[in-house]
Amino acid sequence: MLSPVAFWIILGVVLMVVEIFTPTFFVFWFGLGSLAAAVAAYFWENTIVELLIFIVVSGILVLSTRKLAKKITGEQPRSINIDEIVGKEAIVIERVDNKAGTGVVKVNGDMWRAMADNDDTHYEKGQRVKILKVEGAHVVVTSVEKQTTKESTQS
Repeated sequence: MLSPVAFWIILGVVLMVVEIFTPTFFVFWFGLGSLAAAVAAYFWENTIVELLIFIVVSGILVLSTRKLAKKITGEQPRSINIDEIVGKEAIVIERVDNKAGTGVVKVNGDMWRAMADNDDTHYEKGQRVKILKVEGAHVVVTSVEKQTTKESTQS
């Protein structure tokens, strides 16, 4: 059986290795929290103390180094005006099917979860669709041909 010290060290190393494969600078702090818990496990073999030290150290590191991590990664959050994409055409990246709960479209270089405007309609990968509205983190889409037909009958 694995000793608590070995467990925390292995978990810490695994989390730090996982950080290498992620684009964010977030998991690393939990790796350091695990190493702090390993030190606690060495001195006190008390699972509650180990967990508390892991949570507290990880939390403090995450909260106190957030700005530093953003500077290191160089990522600035991109703001988007939702009205900017309504009415635009998008390309279906993953089949849009409300019944199956699937759908991803790409518009202006961004990927959005998508829903069809009608539950009986679906759109295949590569098809062009038009964004009708944004609902939360999803866009509601319709066929480009369908939208064109509606516009010509209203004129």
